[in-house]
Amino acid sequence: NGTIALYLALRALGIGPEDEVIVPNFTFIASANAVEMCGATPVFVDINRDDLQINIEDCHRVLTGKTKAIMAVHIFGLSSNMTQVNKFATENNLKVIEDAAQGIGVKWEGKHSGTFGDVGCFSFFADKTITTGEGGFVVTDDPAIYEKMLYLRNQGA
Repeated sequence: NGTIALYLALRALGIGPEDEVIVPNFTFIASANAVEMCGATPVFVDINRDDLQINIEDCHRVLTGKTKAIMAVHIFGLSSNMTQVNKFATENNLKVIEDAAQGIGVKWEGKHSGTFGDVGCFSFFADKTITTGEGGFVVTDDPAIYEKMLYLRNQGA
């Protein structure tokens, strides 16, 4: 499902105990749960009032030496500002996870959500745009992340 897609993506990126992941405070609990499942700590930031997406300015407030990633959550059919998210991530040497469970068919500057970060995670749960009743998938263009997820998805450690 989408939660496990996020979990596998985080694990494949090497996120684990003592790491912190920046997560918007307005999302479905699966975003934070996947971080917790890895033994890492979700660190919540505010959202923008106008689009309900992650507020990059607030991300600066919570940045520490333990911060390893930022999770953009595309919610209610709107995309996070991935230009800002990727700039912040690059400047701070962070991995980018896109929770695109509600982002199938959503675009930012003409490009599909879920394709900007190191990984993009989607859901097929009953309330999503495309549904199979349950399920999820992850996209990446990094062969090493892809190989790690192939290993992890089949009961890998």
